[in-house]
Formats: sequence, C-alpha cells, structure tokens
Amino acid sequence: MIDYFAITNFVERIAALKNAKRGVYATVEEEVCTAFKDVSIEQIRQNRDMILLDDPRLIIKLRLPDKKHKLAKKDGFRLIYLVYKNSEEVAFLDIYPKNGPMQQLDIDDQQVVNLVRQYVDEKENGTLRTYEI
Repeated sequence: MIDYFAITNFVERIAALKNAKRGVYATVEEEVCTAFKDVSIEQIRQNRDMILLDDPRLIIKLRLPDKKHKLAKKDGFRLIYLVYKNSEEVAFLDIYPKNGPMQQLDIDDQQVVNLVRQYVDEKENGTLRTYEI
C-alpha cells in the first residue's frame, strides 16, 4: 500500500489555488487524486519528468490536466513530488498552474532543493502530513 504525504508548502498552495477568485482552480485537488488513484508505485516512479535524483529519492514533475477549463496536460497544472526508489512512499511538494491568475511557468533548481529540505525537516520533526488519495 502506498503512503502519501504532503509538506506544508503543498498544503498551503492547494488551499490558495482552491480559494482563488471565481473558483478558477477549484478542481486542482481532484486532478491530483485522479492521477494517483489506483496507480502502482512503479507507474508513479516512471514515465514522468525526473528533475532531481537524490538517491534513494526521485523528485518528479508531473503534468496534470485542468479539466474544468478543458486544458490538456501541457497547459494544466505541474505537480512536484518525491518518491522513494525502495519504498512505497510519495510526498507532494508543490503544485502550480501553467495558466490563469496564479500562473507559474517553471520551477528553478533552488526552489526544488528548498522543497526537498522542507520535506526532510518535516519528516524528521514529525510534522509531515498524511495525504488522502
């Protein structure tokens, strides 16, 4: 069974997106759950854009559609997550839209490193949150 977690940054970003004016990103959490529901750990580890290998962890960027606005994966959301090579643990680090009022075009390497640091700190401090899929 896969264990899903979320760092504070991810939880705050989801909340901000869901509370955006006019419900622009109202389906963001649904898109995340749909992408991971009934998916094996092997599928989660592959067929994605790996952006950092921090052995035994992989940091992966996943393209998600924005079905509310009929946007394909290339124009929807970007989910940054961490997955272990040798255990069934996934941690959501960040998510951002490619379009709309809160758009972000990319994430730089330093931001990714900071997200991984936050994950490590929260895991060590016992403040990492369980995430339900």
